[in-house]
Amino acid sequence: MMAASISDRLVAAAPWLDGVADVLKKAYEPLLGQDAPRAPRDFLYGTWLGHPLHPFVVTLPIGFWTTSLLLDLMGDEETADRTLAWGLLGAVGAAVTGAAQWQDTVNNEQPRRLGALHASLNIAATGIYAASWALRKGGARPAAVGLAAAGYGVVSASGWLGGELAYVLGIGVDHTAFEKPPREWTDVAAEDDLPENAPFRVEADGVPVMLVKRGARIQAIAATCTHLGGPLDEGELGEDTVTCPWHGSVFCLADGNAKHGPATSSQTTFDVQLDGGRVLIKAREP
Repeated sequence: MMAASISDRLVAAAPWLDGVADVLKKAYEPLLGQDAPRAPRDFLYGTWLGHPLHPFVVTLPIGFWTTSLLLDLMGDEETADRTLAWGLLGAVGAAVTGAAQWQDTVNNEQPRRLGALHASLNIAATGIYAASWALRKGGARPAAVGLAAAGYGVVSASGWLGGELAYVLGIGVDHTAFEKPPREWTDVAAEDDLPENAPFRVEADGVPVMLVKRGARIQAIAATCTHLGGPLDEGELGEDTVTCPWHGSVFCLADGNAKHGPATSSQTTFDVQLDGGRVLIKAREP
């Protein structure tokens, strides 16, 4: 049996993080909850970018604080103080975009607890840097530099947890990245089996696909939501869209583009043809 990872042991040993997660979720609910306005949420998710926004924004505080640390060591006090302050501004953006990425994962223990710890460490690091900035303004430079070095250690530990969330638990990644939809015509169903104007789930070489028949037109789109793997064939159909039943991501049936988040990656869509009453599909080139 494989040994538990550090993050697994952290999750198992810290049930108190559930309470922290509840507090954070409630704090962000007005901005990021399912009933919050779509436009701000889509911006913070990165739906407009086709990629989560958080990985880009998080480089700002880390970059500025790394620069500040080096400038402190070089004795360039004015520029070190300025980049530290810029890092504090960047931390605000990193916090809200990170919360947007995490908000829909709280029903699962590992991402809920690791995300709460990740956020707590980031809040602590930001507080330490804010205290360092205040000490710099008050003339207590040696203490301020020491605090900034401690803050850098905390934000580095938090960054490691962020890596666990992204690369081990798959938060923010495309959950269909390793699917291999067929690029050749593949028989998936009988036309007569398809209901009118309702999702119909099939498999094409092991890849779940949702078919929608409307009159003489049949559309096909990958059935696994790119966000967190929800079943689109159980979602709500619009005029030319489908809404994921898990977290409300909205995709265009025609081209698979994410119209609303939290999804940022598009869905694979398929060309469709009929042959002797059979439905054949093949994945469109990206």
